[in-house]
Amino acid sequence: MSDIQAAVFRKRTFTLPLLGRSLAAAGITMPILIHALIRPSLSPALREEIMLAVTSVNDCRYCSWVHTGLALENGVDMDSLNALLGRDLGSDPGSVEEREAVAILFGKHFADSVRHPSKVARDKLQQHFNAGERREIMAYIHAIYFANLTGNSADAVLARLRGQKTEGNLLVELIAALLGAPVLGAIWLNSRRSGKPVMAEL
Repeated sequence: MSDIQAAVFRKRTFTLPLLGRSLAAAGITMPILIHALIRPSLSPALREEIMLAVTSVNDCRYCSWVHTGLALENGVDMDSLNALLGRDLGSDPGSVEEREAVAILFGKHFADSVRHPSKVARDKLQQHFNAGERREIMAYIHAIYFANLTGNSADAVLARLRGQKTEGNLLVELIAALLGAPVLGAIWLNSRRSGKPVMAEL
């Protein structure tokens, strides 16, 4: 048995209830997301920091590839972001202001808690952002959370094809992979053109 076959695919994927909740939330907040992309209330840099905060928990390689690039394009200080998210405990996230940190850490907490943020976290977000800004933040979080688990579900299907064990449900993974196929395919093509194909991370 190869090392790949012996390893268990452990990235978070959808259960059927989680797929339903995530798809519904992403769909409901889609108009807010579209408006935010055209006329944002928050900075593009904060948007990408929130996206990467959620992705740091769910570990979707497709979303990481896309949003790391967008973060760099929008002037995100990746060292400070990684320090804030706990990836580099020896660094000081001094360039991240408290207001931004609240939004970023709320996104991470939302993913850590599998879509069930605490009242304390919700109250903290409310203290720093008005209602419109909170709706924008949640639209970003719902979109990236759905994208993360869609990408992971597609990778779980690929893992099964390689003979690797997985912990999820094949039918749900297939549904999610089919939903995300057009976007995931576009990311793969763009990554190949860049010379750093995302599939090389398998």
